[in-house]
Amino acid sequence: MLNLNPFIMDNVFKKFNEDFFSSTKKIVWYDKEGVMNLDDTRVVTITIDDGRRIDNFNGYRVKIVNKFNGTIVEKFFKFEHFLTMKHRSERDKFYHVWYNQDEFDWYISRPIKTKEMVDKIFEWIEQFK
Repeated sequence: MLNLNPFIMDNVFKKFNEDFFSSTKKIVWYDKEGVMNLDDTRVVTITIDDGRRIDNFNGYRVKIVNKFNGTIVEKFFKFEHFLTMKHRSERDKFYHVWYNQDEFDWYISRPIKTKEMVDKIFEWIEQFK
């Protein structure tokens, strides 16, 4: 049965995101969302995005936010477009994470490494420095 205890869910999301972005320590994670200062007036928010389903997550939504005026620009980085995955031959190819039985992990297919996507996200963020 799906456990919707917010404390448990917050912790599994936070751990997953910290592991995914382990190549950088610049982001402070709060469950599904991470925040990073860009300068005195702007921050970057990175949120694992569930698309239209509560338990499937397909990528990261990255926003450049002005602390006083709100969102300046945003971009969605879909796992399918930025990760090289290891697929099981007997199954279809999947590019999402899901929450199932108190665990938040890749659904069948797993990325070979996440750094390639992290690098692309930070490359995009660099444009706004």
